[in-house]
Amino acid sequence: MPFDIGFFELLLIVVIALVVLGPERLPKAMHTVGRWVGKAKRGFSQFNQQVTRELEIEEMKKRIAEHEKKIMEQAESDEELQRLREEAQATIAKAEQALKQSEQALTNEQQKLQSSKPSSDKPS
Repeated sequence: MPFDIGFFELLLIVVIALVVLGPERLPKAMHTVGRWVGKAKRGFSQFNQQVTRELEIEEMKKRIAEHEKKIMEQAESDEELQRLREEAQATIAKAEQALKQSEQALTNEQQKLQSSKPSSDKPS
């Protein structure tokens, strides 16, 4: 409650109102004051609920922004992994090509060595 009114303060207000307004108008005045207090309570309650909703919405927006940031970071890392995979595949392809060329050169050298051997080495 916004106001801290105890029982004795309330009793004092009722006694003063009884003296000022009289017994005929006091019930109607208390009814009117009760309605005002009820409206004020409802207004405070609605305001409190609206502020709470706004705070929750702000918190959700922050969480959404964090999740979007994480998703973007994940997408960037996936793109980086794809780029590294492509680079690795290109390097492997170059290495395989170089290996084939080395094997071809070795085969050619072996053939040259065999063809250049003198025929006298053959047993008769």
